Amino acid sequence: MKISEFSNKYNVSNDTVRYYMELNLIVPIKKGGHYYFDKDCETDIQEILRLKDMNFTLQEIKEIFNFKRIGRLTPYQKNKYYQNLYKNKIEEIKKEVKQLKEAHNSIKEELKILKENKVTEKNKLGIDLNVLSFFSCPKCKNNLILSADEVVDNQILNGQLSCECGYIAEIDEGIIVSNNVNIDENKIEDEHIEKYIQKTDSIHIDESYNSIEWLKKELLEENLKEKIILEPGSGFGYFLRQVYNDLPESSYYICVDNNHGLNKYLKNLLEFSSKKSNLIFITSNLPNLPLKDNLVDIVLDFSGTSNYCFDNKNFLPIELDQYYKDEILYLATFILYKRFGPKNIIDPIFRENFRLENVKYKFIDQQFEILKENNSKIFKIDQTFGKYEDYAQVGDHIFSYQLKAKR
Repeated sequence: MKISEFSNKYNVSNDTVRYYMELNLIVPIKKGGHYYFDKDCETDIQEILRLKDMNFTLQEIKEIFNFKRIGRLTPYQKNKYYQNLYKNKIEEIKKEVKQLKEAHNSIKEELKILKENKVTEKNKLGIDLNVLSFFSCPKCKNNLILSADEVVDNQILNGQLSCECGYIAEIDEGIIVSNNVNIDENKIEDEHIEKYIQKTDSIHIDESYNSIEWLKKELLEENLKEKIILEPGSGFGYFLRQVYNDLPESSYYICVDNNHGLNKYLKNLLEFSSKKSNLIFITSNLPNLPLKDNLVDIVLDFSGTSNYCFDNKNFLPIELDQYYKDEILYLATFILYKRFGPKNIIDPIFRENFRLENVKYKFIDQQFEILKENNSKIFKIDQTFGKYEDYAQVGDHIFSYQLKAKR
């Protein structure tokens, strides 16, 4: 019979049959470019499946087949060989069962501890009344007028900030929502991180972690007391969650994202933290923010500029310049390209902000002094990083670049 009939008969895939052929466990007859599977092949696959059901690995099955084929066992030898084989496997399985029982009990104990320590109280995060001086109209720069509907512990949870010129920003569940953004009501799943890890290439995850660690080290070396930190494009808060517990009580961390659902998701996560830091969440399109000029001490840019520049020609650090104090520290990681492959998703008119020499030049042109730099190795993309990270297409040559600059 041919491969399709053979695989269907034994409820395995064609690829599985081919793999068994590669291991020489099944040896079909080849005629005119096609493989034909005879009774010997059926006997072999029956034994393979039987041994797999008994927890034998393919390597062990390969050794068994080699012994049979080379030794050509007599009935007596075959009986003795299989008795020893099965006795050894039983002992091996006993050990595995014992280990599994121990693992089962350990997991149950850990689960019990987690249930007993389950965090149920939330540190409600809103817009503190003390930070109202941070905000101004992005259109005319006048002060914004507060209309509060719900205030708890000096924090505004629901209300409105408005300007005489007609600008309005709603305060929704403690998040400022600028009127320049369309609200996406799609709720972010609690299991998103697990799904992201499962669906994303480990190379990207490793590089993201390395970038986070570099930025974290450089940030925490600074004196953050009474500093105002801005993160444009905070997203799922991959960076913020790494430093949240290290932020001093006197600092303020401003998270900006144009996805209101993401801001709600991140805010809700951090409200279950044992520590309460001074966070301000703003849902707004960059770069026009309801913030006063000359407000920010530190910009923490964890791929925010790269994500912005996928669809914008202007360079985000320049666009945000009005919000910087005279002395400003800029910490960033960028997605950069050594080569744009034929399937690259970035429009050619936006590509200049993904070249290392252009990024460095634009910071220097803004009178920044580059204090530290770090490059990852260049990755030639042979397969995409997964559905959540489509910036890396086959043929692209990409790397990450970390920068610490001061003005």
